[in-house]
Amino acid sequence: MYKMKIWLGRLTVFLFSLMLIIGIVHTISCLSYNKQFVIDIYAAKEEQNDQDKSKKDKDKDKVTEKKEEKKLEINQKESAEYKDSAWTNADKDLITKYNYRNLAIPKVYPDAPNGSTYNFNTTNPNDKVQVDKTDKSNVFTKQNRDGSWRIEYGKPRIDIHTKDAGILPDKVDQLNNNLSEGKIQSWNYSELKDIGYWYKPSDWKNIEITLVFKLLDSARSKGEDHALSLVTRSISHSQLDSEYKKSKDEPKYFCGGSSYHNNISNDGKIRNKKEQYHINYEWERYNDINNLSVGNIYDKIIGFKGIVYNLNNTAVKLESWIDTENGGKGPYKKVHEFIDNGNWGDAMTECGAKTDGQAITWGSPIVILKANDFLFDIYDIEIREIIPPSS
Repeated sequence: MYKMKIWLGRLTVFLFSLMLIIGIVHTISCLSYNKQFVIDIYAAKEEQNDQDKSKKDKDKDKVTEKKEEKKLEINQKESAEYKDSAWTNADKDLITKYNYRNLAIPKVYPDAPNGSTYNFNTTNPNDKVQVDKTDKSNVFTKQNRDGSWRIEYGKPRIDIHTKDAGILPDKVDQLNNNLSEGKIQSWNYSELKDIGYWYKPSDWKNIEITLVFKLLDSARSKGEDHALSLVTRSISHSQLDSEYKKSKDEPKYFCGGSSYHNNISNDGKIRNKKEQYHINYEWERYNDINNLSVGNIYDKIIGFKGIVYNLNNTAVKLESWIDTENGGKGPYKKVHEFIDNGNWGDAMTECGAKTDGQAITWGSPIVILKANDFLFDIYDIEIREIIPPSS
């Protein structure tokens, strides 16, 4: 009996242990299954989230694309409306009548035989032949519907070179002072007077420059600075007189800025300036020339001529001609003239001239179209070497 009790006790312990082991195994199996189930659900959820995100991104891209398209459409519409609003009826008539893509500009003085010339490239102003202004973001920003080219606000400078010279650098360290042909001949005004040119015999000396343009906007304040200039007879404006290292052997490179300016201001006033060197100006005061004005020049196509020629080997004459009625087609009327007899200025001797006011009688391979605070369109530019009238 005693042995029976011992056997039953052991059997009970065995059965309990077996049931406990089975329970533990079952529990572990269930937990593993649930864990895998949870992982599967999580993975499925992540995949769904990725799909939803991708769809949202695509929808967002479509919305952004539509907004950009709408913005572009509005800009194009506003641009077209601005162009139309900027044209007067007279402008539209002129465009139809004269076809500015093939405008024939009337001449004041006849062409010099085999003289250097420049004609505006209406399809590609930055032709890299005589003009390269790719470094100026506000120059030739877009071509308008009528063929003109937009010049944005700021201080645009358009350098135009003779074909013989090609595109010259403005930096003096890239210009050579060698006296052989094809190099800068000298930085000394007395020597240049005898040589007759900065660079080559083909340099522009006696020239007629014509600019056909429309002033759209400007600072609209009266003052000395808001003007457009036709700049002649200089070679470089990159060094200021204050930067000169005063040594015997170094040329005064700021002397390369000597030049004449034919000016027209935003309020239609005309005058001339003389840059003795960079940067030292002599200029006519507007009041000293009887407030000479051609009237309002905003929002209409006009032609402006700057004519510069030697009267003799010591005097230079500057003339300004204008057409405000026929969109640059002419006739042009002379509105101002000035003669530099060699007594205009007080500092030319700084660059080796024999007199303080020596006239700039030598030629240059560069003409500069310079503006301050103007928003305008260019229709045409022409530069010609001329046969000047007798003194």
